[in-house]
Amino acid sequence: MGGHAGGVADETLVGGRNNAGVSRRGETVRRKMSARSPFVHAYLPHLEEAGFEGAPRVLRVDSGVEVLSYLAGEVPADPEWVPGKGNPLTAGMRSDEALVALGELLRELHSASAGFRPPGVVLEDGEIMPHGDLGPWNTVYRDGRPVAFIDWDACGPTTPLLDVAAAAWGFVPLESDRQLRETGFEVLPDLGARLRLFADAYGLEDRRGLVPALVQAKLRQAGQVSRWGLGARDSAVSLEFFADELRWLATRTDDFERALS
Repeated sequence: MGGHAGGVADETLVGGRNNAGVSRRGETVRRKMSARSPFVHAYLPHLEEAGFEGAPRVLRVDSGVEVLSYLAGEVPADPEWVPGKGNPLTAGMRSDEALVALGELLRELHSASAGFRPPGVVLEDGEIMPHGDLGPWNTVYRDGRPVAFIDWDACGPTTPLLDVAAAAWGFVPLESDRQLRETGFEVLPDLGARLRLFADAYGLEDRRGLVPALVQAKLRQAGQVSRWGLGARDSAVSLEFFADELRWLATRTDDFERALS
């Protein structure tokens, strides 16, 4: 906790995975400006104008600090999370109802994103600007139901199908049995059935393309490692993590393709 000249204490926020130095002051969230801030400050107002309620609002900039609206709720971000560890979720967050609501909220986001032309970025045919790092760690839940997404700094061009696939990894979640138990599943779920439920809730017209998109989503993430500023050791750890996820997916491909047929 910290104070400021107005006398109201600031509360350090721990939700999300890319929000060091983020604090709450009353009904606002304060974050230091980054190189991505001007881009986000163009995107979020577009979503607001389009009627999407699942994102914070940009209020102003104060001396290099961006001020956003505060979204009340719970963000299940484990501060001790490391690649390969399950992200603990409550029973409500793990429920089929929450998964359906996530698919619907993602579809609303994609619809609201249509027509946004980011400054300095050329979108290819069929591309949109999505969130870029969707998962429970960047989702606000109320009573177990997802209502909004936070931490928009990773937004970048992709296709709706690839974004659905990337989100499915975190939301279904597509994990090993060990990770699923760490997430909180005492009874291991039918991942194929949950993947189909998520795809149908989104309204995916051709489910057959989802499994190849799951592969491509991981390959795109692996391709971003070179831009993370990591040293040789941490880069190798990150790439091996993505390789392990792809190896795991290869063992489940037949099951997922049957579930999505």
